Amino acid sequence: MNSTTKQIIAVAGCKGGVGKTLVAVNLALALSNNRRRVVLMDGNLAVPDVGISLGLEKKLDVADFNSDEENSSFMQDGPSGLKVLTPRGEPIWRETVETGQAVRMIESLESLAPTLDTLVIDTAPGLAPDNVALIQAAGEILVVINQEIVSLLDAVRMIRVLYRIYGVRRFGVIVNAVNNRRYGSNQFERLQSHLSDEVEIILRYMGAIPFDKAVAESLTRQQALLEASPDCRASKAISRIAHQVMAIPVTPPRGRIEFFLPTRIKERV
Repeated sequence: MNSTTKQIIAVAGCKGGVGKTLVAVNLALALSNNRRRVVLMDGNLAVPDVGISLGLEKKLDVADFNSDEENSSFMQDGPSGLKVLTPRGEPIWRETVETGQAVRMIESLESLAPTLDTLVIDTAPGLAPDNVALIQAAGEILVVINQEIVSLLDAVRMIRVLYRIYGVRRFGVIVNAVNNRRYGSNQFERLQSHLSDEVEIILRYMGAIPFDKAVAESLTRQQALLEASPDCRASKAISRIAHQVMAIPVTPPRGRIEFFLPTRIKERV
């Protein structure tokens, strides 16, 4: 990757519980293992849980949870050289999170530009305006679904919102917790069918992650799956997805509120 380019990846899922954080954390780790300089950002401003899934909250000082600094975040060292950016302080109620806060977070990351070439964002579930603003600011959007019909229909809604309001046309799709690979490709084909009327939307199937008991075990241990069980089926699937991600050309800026935009265009949001 050219040192002047940044690959910004938002891992999104309209429905909670589809495995979005699992994908974001382990995708970031897989990219870091492939010599990328990766920052994993917890973009769930209401209930951040990346640090919990990696056991990083055990290392925090009481002052980190009691900070009064508005919109603050801090960087921690994750496994294998991964850097993890998490919100400071206790979780906040969703009603208090505004779109402007997401925009300020996007702009505040400018100082990180020299230290990374890949930013992976674990976004919140749902279509709240602050979350949508954060997702559309990324160059690549990976939508995570599972085998449930609800997750499929919610993904359709999210993709349509991002396309119709923000002009996002390209989406990667990951199907999590499948019984076999064919289930994953079938679910992707169903998603394509639901969006067949939106002829300008481009969907790319990134792959499926099999149901694996090692996933639950890693969550219990508060450890990344690729670190706890690097040879399990789910870890190998995520590693294959990471190689696909690395092959995607970096998307040029669209001229909206975006991360690391060379000539930032400010808008009212």
